[in-house]
Amino acid sequence: MLAGHALAEDGVVNFVGEIVDTTCEVTSDTADQIVPLGKVSKNAFSGVGSLASPQKFSIKLENCPATYTQAAVRFDGTEAPGGDGDLKVGTPLTAGNPGDFTGTGQAIAATGVGIRIFNQSDNSQVKLYNDSAYTAIDAEGKAEMKFIARYVATNATVTAGTANADSQFTVEYKK
Repeated sequence: MLAGHALAEDGVVNFVGEIVDTTCEVTSDTADQIVPLGKVSKNAFSGVGSLASPQKFSIKLENCPATYTQAAVRFDGTEAPGGDGDLKVGTPLTAGNPGDFTGTGQAIAATGVGIRIFNQSDNSQVKLYNDSAYTAIDAEGKAEMKFIARYVATNATVTAGTANADSQFTVEYKK
């Protein structure tokens, strides 16, 4: 028996990029930070998409090369089940501080909730793996990108538990 082969249309994958001399520096006070969302009652959520506990935070840049005029942030992380570009909660802050919701030393993750990030300027959502709104870099080579983080119900039922999350971020530039 002979196996048949089907031919597909050929194509090209173009890889593009740029090697640069230097990039902006994230200020030490905003490179690694904790954004306290506090303790929120599970009853604060009225349904999928409802929001609670807004908290402002920012990422500041300095020493930007004059060739860059704007910057944005792309947040990475684990997406919440049922989320719409939201961070999954339940990630321990550190191995030695798991959130200890029950007093047993064991972290029990909240369910049905995630963390949603918004651009502070226009309250638009910054979905995971997407660029935030671009912010101008001033003549001194500085920029401050401002955000709001909120808990968001990703399910009709929210259960109590640890609601921490971690997100790495990457700064994107425009010339």
